[in-house]
Amino acid sequence: MSLVLQPETKPVAIQRPSPEADSPRIWGFDYLRVFFMVSVIVGHANLIKGWAEDRAAVVGQGPNVWDYFYFHLQSCAVPAFVLVSMILFLLKTPTWERTWARLTNLGYLYGFWVGAWVLYTKSKPEHPGVLGVIEFLLRGGNWVFYFIAVLIICTWLGWVAGRLSRRGQWVGLLLSAAVLAGTYQWLLLDNRWTHSHYYWLPTCFTMMPFVAALMVPHVEMLRHSRAARWKWIGAFLVLAILAAVWEWSHALPLDSLDEERRWIPKHARFSIQFGAMVIVLLAIGVKAKPGRVFSFFSRNALGTYCLHPFVLGGFVKATAAVLGKYAPQWQGASVVLGCAVLIVCCSFATEFLRRAFRHRLV
Repeated sequence: MSLVLQPETKPVAIQRPSPEADSPRIWGFDYLRVFFMVSVIVGHANLIKGWAEDRAAVVGQGPNVWDYFYFHLQSCAVPAFVLVSMILFLLKTPTWERTWARLTNLGYLYGFWVGAWVLYTKSKPEHPGVLGVIEFLLRGGNWVFYFIAVLIICTWLGWVAGRLSRRGQWVGLLLSAAVLAGTYQWLLLDNRWTHSHYYWLPTCFTMMPFVAALMVPHVEMLRHSRAARWKWIGAFLVLAILAAVWEWSHALPLDSLDEERRWIPKHARFSIQFGAMVIVLLAIGVKAKPGRVFSFFSRNALGTYCLHPFVLGGFVKATAAVLGKYAPQWQGASVVLGCAVLIVCCSFATEFLRRAFRHRLV
């Protein structure tokens, strides 16, 4: 298994059932933060790809259970993260002051991490001209930090969605769905998505602010009504399955498959949009408060995610070197252990840095 690091009418505010709807914490989102972080890190460590290759050696070279897992669960991590972020943003009226404060924070986050990544990797635009620079910025320096650019764009859209009437929000959802469909069709032309990585395209995620705006008035009901919640989950699950069947009808033939096992586009698909909605709805129903250990990793999930691209290869190689002396056949285990050690170390590093900055020690 190889390691390859791899991304007007009068404005109407959103109505909520009651003022108290803003106050209860949705504990399921704490669990999701850890799930997102772990999911992305093991994906970047090529753990799932390695399992897919091992499985293919047994059952044949076509897509197998681990390919489906990667494209229909692991790939939900970023759209689900964006949806959670938009729900939390829209649970309170998205005033311009709140929106600007959020955009400012995201701007600092983008400047710091993208700047650090560019200095560390010496990356530069892959294509000349203005469009190449724009792509470079949207990709966050060419890899994982594209999600910050996505959050900036979705925050603008969330502010717009929060000021629209209910009908306007539905129109926005339909338009953004049309943009996603157009993106998918554009990527299918001559299998364009196999010629370059397009996981970063912001049009893959612009449905989520409008989904969040339409979902927020029902959050309190969904938290407390299991029957209603499961009706929504069932509907979105059916849509996800139907979309997945259609998407796999466009999968690459085996003789065109590259070493990364990219059967279908990663993010520009409706199945993972609906899958992300299922995951978030499941989390909304969780009422069990996470323990101290889990809360620690949830609190530091963003910092761990941002730190991991700088050190992931080193951690995995180190654990592989150690385990290789005693159990060479445990190659997959070395990746799992490397990811686990990385998550622990980066979580403690994030906690330390947060406290250091709080006390102005840095």
